[in-house]
Amino acid sequence: MTDRAVQRITLVGLARPNSKDVKSELVWVCRCLDLDPSKDKLAFDIFLHLLDASRKGEGVKTIEIKRKSSVTQAAVVYHMNTFMRAGLIVRRGRVYYLRGGTLEKTVEEMEADVLRRMRLIKQMAERIDETLFIQD
Repeated sequence: MTDRAVQRITLVGLARPNSKDVKSELVWVCRCLDLDPSKDKLAFDIFLHLLDASRKGEGVKTIEIKRKSSVTQAAVVYHMNTFMRAGLIVRRGRVYYLRGGTLEKTVEEMEADVLRRMRLIKQMAERIDETLFIQD
């Protein structure tokens, strides 16, 4: 795996919101994925664009978000790259899509990524333990 292919999924443990409205729940999901709107409003706004496009079965181009958000295209690309490294989105040509098509499917795919990596780490830990803890 090259440095460019590194995936970084950050999980933040937070209490579930008491409110049952979609916006509170969406903010909570984003905060759990370390995309806290209070820390980075642009990232949250871009993510909302991606969700809206996915709801319509579409993807988005960075230029479209740039026009709607009045920010630089470099800022949008930076956030798209961050979302790709986190496993949230994929790029096909110049169009970005929510990885699973829906938020639930995307989270399921991220969960599978984490479980695969944890299995590999566990296997390596087992080999290390076998080497370090050999009974003489």
